[in-house]
Amino acid sequence: MKRICLCSLLVTLPLVAADLAGWQAGQPPVSKGVSLVRGENASWTVVPMGGKSVAAVTPVKDYYKRARVLVRVDKPVPARAWLVVTHFDRGYALIGVAGRGKVADQWGFARLNTSTFRDAVFEIDNATFEHKLAGGADIELDGLDNVRAIRIVDAAPERVPPPKVEPAMKLASHIDLVMASGADARTLDGLPRAVATLRETLPLVRALGFNGVESYVKWAFVERSPGVYDWSFYDAVIEEMERNGLRWFPLLIVGSAYALPDWIHASKELDGYACLEHGIKIDIPTIFNDKQVKYVRRFLSEFGKHYSNRKALLGVRLGPSANYGEAQYPATGAWGYKWGQIHTHIGYWAGDPDASIVFRGWVRSRYANVAALNDAWQTRYASFDEVKTFLPETAQSPSMRVDFGTWYMDAMSDWCEKWAVWAREGLPEASIYQFSGGWGAVPIGTDYTAQAKSMAKLKGGIRLTNENDSYLNNFATTRMASSAARFYGAKLGFEPAGFGSARGVMARLYNTLANGADHLFYYGGNITSNDQAPGLWNKYAPLLDKRAKPAAEIAVFYPDTANKLGDDVLRYRLASSFFDRVQALRAKTDFDYASEQMILDGALDRYKVLVFLWGRAAEKGVIEKIDQWLRAGGVIVYPERQQAREGLLNTPEGDSTLAQGWKEGKTGKGRVILFDGYAEPFRHYIDFVARTLRTVTNLHPAIQRGLRIQCSNELYWTALSNGSITLLNYDDRPATVRFGGGKILRMEPYSIAIE
Repeated sequence: MKRICLCSLLVTLPLVAADLAGWQAGQPPVSKGVSLVRGENASWTVVPMGGKSVAAVTPVKDYYKRARVLVRVDKPVPARAWLVVTHFDRGYALIGVAGRGKVADQWGFARLNTSTFRDAVFEIDNATFEHKLAGGADIELDGLDNVRAIRIVDAAPERVPPPKVEPAMKLASHIDLVMASGADARTLDGLPRAVATLRETLPLVRALGFNGVESYVKWAFVERSPGVYDWSFYDAVIEEMERNGLRWFPLLIVGSAYALPDWIHASKELDGYACLEHGIKIDIPTIFNDKQVKYVRRFLSEFGKHYSNRKALLGVRLGPSANYGEAQYPATGAWGYKWGQIHTHIGYWAGDPDASIVFRGWVRSRYANVAALNDAWQTRYASFDEVKTFLPETAQSPSMRVDFGTWYMDAMSDWCEKWAVWAREGLPEASIYQFSGGWGAVPIGTDYTAQAKSMAKLKGGIRLTNENDSYLNNFATTRMASSAARFYGAKLGFEPAGFGSARGVMARLYNTLANGADHLFYYGGNITSNDQAPGLWNKYAPLLDKRAKPAAEIAVFYPDTANKLGDDVLRYRLASSFFDRVQALRAKTDFDYASEQMILDGALDRYKVLVFLWGRAAEKGVIEKIDQWLRAGGVIVYPERQQAREGLLNTPEGDSTLAQGWKEGKTGKGRVILFDGYAEPFRHYIDFVARTLRTVTNLHPAIQRGLRIQCSNELYWTALSNGSITLLNYDDRPATVRFGGGKILRMEPYSIAIE
């Protein structure tokens, strides 16, 4: 089709389509049944751009709102029509449309910074216009920074392929930068739409500097009858990625209800979880028997046969269980079989008979006889055969509750490790990541230490799925996994839990930079569904080349045992949970977590200071390891309560002998620094910790510099192992950072710097 001259847009028509209504920017604008109206976050100014007049959209500074273009249509049009938006293609975004009518098809909607005039086209079904949107508008557009013209036509305009553009950012050092970009469908007949979406969006993914695209590989899509595999859906998806110079990072889902093939759902081989709270069985396969093992192994093997030698395979993420494939038990909000509803909640999913059988076997292996079990649990079992799973709050002793929590989390860790081993058999060279969600609560079942340790053995990684728009939240909930990954040598990646504004984009970018991570994933909308993020991403993502492991010499004791003794330990409640206290300390300094398993494996040798924030219980072997490290020269900072003996570190059985010795000066070459004030409100103890850390003279020089930084409370710093300090201004106001020696650094809102 011959392109028409923009200057005669409203009078010269393509042969294949007739204008029904239109508008063109100018002084005054040319309007034929279409006008732009003003409203909240919807204003513009006519300016010259690209040699023509355009309506330049006024930016919106609110990170949770978008600038809009409101379109009013005053001429009747057919129920099926095409909206054509001509704009000067500047910057990066996706143009979206909402309003009276359904978008049946769309193309040309990716802004690729080509500095040319381009058309975004939207096919509208049921195009009835009743002026019911803000300002009497009928159509709301976002993702635009200027509009040259708007037309409504009666036939599909030419489908012009998006231009290929060079990435705005190219890193010198490799990191997996992965984005979800519309490759998925709920049913097999959704493949044409998925491929069409990829064709339009992948040029933008590449332009933003990403090198990988994620999609979900669902069991039901490939093994439609037992033992017969058809990979055609994913072959088409990966071919579209290859055409755009991108690689594939799939999530392999065999353990979730929405991915089940019809034949397995109808068979006796499906045996689902049951919750202890209600006794309700669901369609997510239980891990407490082996019925699904042969199918999982076959699926992973067949996937490896088909794709392991494909150069476009960037890596894989494993989907062993839970709502969407996470390495955890079911939680709130799962997709059910054929996308139906399903009974899920945060709770304990060990109510099926096989769970009690497995638990009973674990108890037998732990206790020499039933008398020893009864002594520890304060129970009266006549034999091991009476043991069955129970809700932890009904436990009759601390040891009974800790045992159940340990078994419950270990069972999930063991299942996930089996998955990883089977995946490695089918994919001997691929990058493999465990899909680790939650926040460490026992009901969720994710033991970040165990998963990082097991993935390190397989030269794989752990990808966290729990980041959001808050940097402090991201730090608190991901630091256990990142600390364990660095200690054991596993790869590390990050994923958001869902929505993210520009603030979240920067928070997550900083978390990746400051952890020296290997992998960073965004949902497409995290960057393209808000106005500020693309610019911030392009400006600060190149700093990923300067990422390094943190110079972590301060550790916070991670309260594994306390977590098993009470579900409230890892809940967010004002100044009364572990995470609240972590966030308060993070405002003063950076630090790792040291879990009890890490301590048993020798992790304290990496640290010079161990800070206690929450958790006055630990297994005996852990306390003994802490004591050995202390006597060799370690420093412990501890919030002693007024009732000193009750507040000291003790075993679940109440033995605080070693900690009592610390109070009496039995510390060898080390020091135990007790806070003898009252620890509520907790900021008093946090201030005490910060002052104390400044007196520890053998810390890394970059850490000592960081501890003396003067800045606002929304400024966070991390000392890196290469001696530099990276900083995040997580505030909507500029920050002034004062270092020792008189050096001053000024930072823009939501910015990152390296000193």
